[in-house]
Amino acid sequence: MLLYIHIPFCSSKCGYCAFNSFVDRENEIEAYVRALREDIHHSLRGNTQSITSIFFGGGTPNFLDSKHYDGIFESIYTNASVAKDCEISLECNVNLLNLAWCKHLLSLGANRLSVGIQSFDENKLAFLQREHKAKDIALNVEYAFSAGFKNVSCDLITNTPLDSKKVVEADITNALNLPISHISVYALSIDEGSRFALDSKRFSQDLESKDDFCFFARELLEKAGFYQYEVSNYAKDSKLWADSKPNGNSKQCKHNLGYWQGKEYIGCGAGAVGRLGNRRVKAYPQLANYIKTPHKRLIEALSQRDLCMENIMLGLRCAMGVKMSVLEELFIDKAAMEKHIGFLLGGGKCHIRKEKSEDFLVANELFLSDEIALWLLARA
Repeated sequence: MLLYIHIPFCSSKCGYCAFNSFVDRENEIEAYVRALREDIHHSLRGNTQSITSIFFGGGTPNFLDSKHYDGIFESIYTNASVAKDCEISLECNVNLLNLAWCKHLLSLGANRLSVGIQSFDENKLAFLQREHKAKDIALNVEYAFSAGFKNVSCDLITNTPLDSKKVVEADITNALNLPISHISVYALSIDEGSRFALDSKRFSQDLESKDDFCFFARELLEKAGFYQYEVSNYAKDSKLWADSKPNGNSKQCKHNLGYWQGKEYIGCGAGAVGRLGNRRVKAYPQLANYIKTPHKRLIEALSQRDLCMENIMLGLRCAMGVKMSVLEELFIDKAAMEKHIGFLLGGGKCHIRKEKSEDFLVANELFLSDEIALWLLARA
């Protein structure tokens, strides 16, 4: 079982961000943490499965003082069985990282940080409306390693109007100079609800690059030993998927892999989403409503077809691929399924990865996985 915890507070809102987050709401932090602890207690008390990964997202999790996490972790450990090898990740903003915070979170059991660097280029950082400066990145990220974190990831954004091969190469090179073991490279998208999308004057301009630098970024990362295991994600010690699952030393994000593999997950916090069986549940996104009734959920019933389609979309985005049994469950006409799979195999779009108990359909080019999935789903 996976556990996601949402921390919705931020010191500022980035232009591209469409996540459920709030600025200038520091006066509600104490009430939110109390509500979150109640939510965790209510959500975990009936769960009998071991928690294999915990992910604190936002918002900005390191906007909260380290003392707030004492009670949050106590609520988790009191109400759930946490696996010994549980991956416990927190997203962090560069400008709010400090040594004391990192040390305290490590002492509570956190073992992975994901740092939102986005770029080392000052003009690009300003365009993205990030608060930190490029000159502060290396020093602030070093706090994580000085504290004792051995598993640190960073996020980069590409395909902005300010990107060029030179800018992208500089971003990748600077990131590789940090002692990190995982890099996520996201192509800028203008999402509904973001400041970029809401600002009609800016939106009328071309906010996305006409060039796609994702292939170039992958080339640079793989030369440095970071291999793509999902469309946007690269880990240092995992050359594709090989012929088996990553070993215990893998730096692939266990939590996100769980999502992509279709595992069940519990979500706590304002706007947090969870899925148990065929039910997708979502907490109230507004702070006032969540604080008042933190355990209330909006419920969406999913059909088996919905689940299969979701598993195919997510599975094909990974080097692991999607189980053939999922495809067999979706396609009523087995002969038609074999025909379509054969077309993808014969056309060099996919291959079959075999394991002892299961075969997987794998996209040969992960950047085309969405198109392949949509093509398949249109024929199911």
